[in-house]
Amino acid sequence: MKTKRALLMVESQKQAMDRAFHVLAKPTKKYAGMVIISFPDFETLGRVITGSRVQLLTAIRAKKPKSIQELARFVKRDFKNVYQDVKLLCEFGLIELKGVGTRGSVAPLAKFYELVLAA
Repeated sequence: MKTKRALLMVESQKQAMDRAFHVLAKPTKKYAGMVIISFPDFETLGRVITGSRVQLLTAIRAKKPKSIQELARFVKRDFKNVYQDVKLLCEFGLIELKGVGTRGSVAPLAKFYELVLAA
């Protein structure tokens, strides 16, 4: 998968829908090459984008770990905590998990090379 830029925005669901319909009705180059990920409030954004999760995103992009266990070793953190963070990042669409091997292990893959925050 080709990596892109992600625009992290804090906006209500109505604002997100209005923006989407506006872009569909009148396409612009304003968001070209970006995937927009909306958060309903700053509290949710703050719960998702933490220092340790940014560290994980950086390690995933730079070191390309073959498993979550390997990622945990790269960042010197407990597997259980890294696993929970990886699941959350995947849930919000910031990374993806690709099945590898026969034992059911998954490799975290970076979807974006840059995160841009817009409030």
